[in-house]
Amino acid sequence: SDWETYKRLIAYSRPYTWRLVLGALCGILFAGSTVGLLPTVQNALGRFFDPDQPLELKMAAILGGTVILLMLVRGVGQYYNAYLVQWVGNRVVMDLRVATFAHLQDLSVGFFNATQTGEMISRTVNDSTLLQRAVSTVLTDLARQPVVLVGAVTYALTRDWKLTFCSLVLFPLCLLPILGFGKRVRRASKEGQERLAEIVSIMQETILGVRIVKAFCMEAREQSRFANECHSFFRRIMRVAKSKALIEPIIVLISGFGLVFALSYAAHTGMKWNEFITMTIALMLLYDPVKRLSKIHLSIQQS
Repeated sequence: SDWETYKRLIAYSRPYTWRLVLGALCGILFAGSTVGLLPTVQNALGRFFDPDQPLELKMAAILGGTVILLMLVRGVGQYYNAYLVQWVGNRVVMDLRVATFAHLQDLSVGFFNATQTGEMISRTVNDSTLLQRAVSTVLTDLARQPVVLVGAVTYALTRDWKLTFCSLVLFPLCLLPILGFGKRVRRASKEGQERLAEIVSIMQETILGVRIVKAFCMEAREQSRFANECHSFFRRIMRVAKSKALIEPIIVLISGFGLVFALSYAAHTGMKWNEFITMTIALMLLYDPVKRLSKIHLSIQQS
């Protein structure tokens, strides 16, 4: 049901498909150039710091030029991927707000009598802002991270399939906290948006009814109502913040165990130090997409 709901949201981006496709291609360009740095770094380490092999100016120029070219391609891909997808995300939010306002115009007078004005304002303005993250951030990472993950896995497997396979065994452990915190984020986000709607409603009622508030000396009462709702909203959003903040340290800790295992394996097999450094970078590239893809799940749940 989560995926069906998310597909409804993505449907709003169909008028801007060409921008999404171009942004996704730039994301793939970014990811491909990132993975392409791995063999270049390994060759550079082997050429520059091998005590038995003199440093050649021609080889240094070739490797240096390759690094600069890959970094340039990576930067261009990162910029246009972020800009184009963010453009689509902001445009979808604008369309949703316009559509929500137009829908309000078609509702009956009875609906307006039964619904708080502040709640309608909050639904139109505040709730739609959360959807921007679901479109822009999620689509950006979906375009980049799977390519980085597949490229890093492929490179690592070609270098040492045993070490790579043992590292991949830790991946299921990374999924456990993601699934557990996802439900908490969804529940806390919904409660937080309800509290935010109540905050806007209190403001709207107090400002419009300021004469009644002043006439009956109700300032302290309204301040107390507003403060209570703000505290309630704060508690909800901090639940979301705590769940999101816990994900990365847990995955980093699991990655640390993987790095310790890699060190032990390298010492046992006598792996060359430049190959070990490159393999370590490749393994780090494996876990970075996992971290980012885990946040995609939390963003979808929140949105």
